[in-house]
Amino acid sequence: MSRFPSLLRYALPGLPLAALGLPFYIYAPLWLAEQGGYGYTLVGAVFFIARFSDVLTDLPVGVAVDRWGIRRRFWLLAWGLVAGSALALMYLPHPWPAGLLALALVALMLGWTGINVPWLALPVWLSRDHSDRLAYNSAREAMLLFGTLLAMVAPSVLPSSILHLVLPPLLTLLLLAVWVQGRHLAPPSSAKAGNFASLLVDRRVAQLALPWFINMLANAIPGSILVLFMREVLGAESLIPVALLSYFLAGLVGVPFWYMLARRWGDLLTWRIGLLSSAVLFSFAALLGEGQAGWFIAISIGTGLALGADQAIPSAMQTGLAQSLMAERGGDAIAARLFALWSLLSKAAMGLAVGIAYLWLGSSVNPEAQQTVPPDWAISAAYVLAPVVLKLAVFSMLGRSNIKQQWGGLNYAG
Repeated sequence: MSRFPSLLRYALPGLPLAALGLPFYIYAPLWLAEQGGYGYTLVGAVFFIARFSDVLTDLPVGVAVDRWGIRRRFWLLAWGLVAGSALALMYLPHPWPAGLLALALVALMLGWTGINVPWLALPVWLSRDHSDRLAYNSAREAMLLFGTLLAMVAPSVLPSSILHLVLPPLLTLLLLAVWVQGRHLAPPSSAKAGNFASLLVDRRVAQLALPWFINMLANAIPGSILVLFMREVLGAESLIPVALLSYFLAGLVGVPFWYMLARRWGDLLTWRIGLLSSAVLFSFAALLGEGQAGWFIAISIGTGLALGADQAIPSAMQTGLAQSLMAERGGDAIAARLFALWSLLSKAAMGLAVGIAYLWLGSSVNPEAQQTVPPDWAISAAYVLAPVVLKLAVFSMLGRSNIKQQWGGLNYAG
C-alpha cells in the first residue's frame, strides 16, 4: 500500500484526459458539422488536416522531452494549449473562418501530445523494477478506463443543459494532475542520443513496434464501424451505450488480473494469452444477427476483460525496453522518443482503420441493386473477421523463437 500514492499521482491525468477525449473524438465533429454550422465537408477536411498534423508532432515532442527532460513549464505549456483551444471551441460562438477552426484543432492536438508523450514515458524515470513498471502502466490504463466510463455515464446522469459546465472543472483537474507529476531532468545526452534513426533500426524496437501497430489496427477497425454493426446487423442501435459501458467496465475490472498474471508468468506470455482469448471470444460475434444484442453484450464483457492485456502489458514492455536502451547507451535519454513512436503508430493505426474499413464497405455496395448500405455479411467481415485475423497474426508473431528469446523471460530488463 505504500506505493499507492505514487501510483495514484502518476495515473491521475488519465481521468481528465479520457473524460475530455471521448466527447472530443466522438461527438465534436458531428456537433461542429450540424450545430456549429460548418457542414460535413468542411469539418471532414479540417479534421483531416488537424489529425495529419497531430501524427507529425509526436516525434518532435519526444525529441524535446529527451533533450530537456520533463519540466513543469513543459506540462503547463501543453496544458495551456489544451485549455485555451478547448474553451474557445466550446464557448465562443460558431461558425468561425475555416483557418481559425483548423488552428484551434491543431493547437488542441499539439497540447494533447505535449501531455501524453512525457506522461507515457514517465515510468522510465520513476522505477527500474519490473513489478513497478507493471503497476504504473496498469494504474494508468485503469484510470483511462475510469475516465472513459465517467464520460459515457455523464450524459445520462447530468441534465444536457449543464453538460457544457463540466469542461472547466475537468481542465482544472488536468492542471492539478500534470502539476503534481513534478519535473524529471534528462541525463546528459551524447550525439548518439540525438540520432532517432538509430532507434528505428534497433531489432528490439522493430520486434515490438510491428505487433503493437497491428494490434492497434485490430482494435481500431471494429471501433470505427461499431454503430453500423449494431444498427444494421443486430438492429440494436439504442443499445450502443450499454455495449460500450459493458466493454470498458469489464476492462477496468480486468486490469488487476492481468497485472497479477504478468508478475507470475511474464509479460510476453500474458500478452499472448490476452490476444488469443480476445480473438476467440470476439469471433463468436460473426454468428450473431438481428435480435441477438444480448449475446453481443456478453461478448463485449468477455473481450473487455482482455483489454488490460492489450494495453498495460505491452506498455510495460515498452518501458522496460526504453530503460535497457538507455543503460546500453550510457544513460542517454531516449524514452520520450520511443513513446512518441508508439503514440505515432497508434494514431496511424486509427487513421488506417477507418480507410480500410470504409473502402471495404464501399466496395461491397451494389449500386445496381439500389443498395444504400453494405450487406450484413460485409459489415460482419470488417467488424469481426478482420480484427480476429489481425490479433491471431500478432499472437503468431509474438511466438517466434527470436522474440521468445528476447522477450520471453518473466520480465524484460527488470
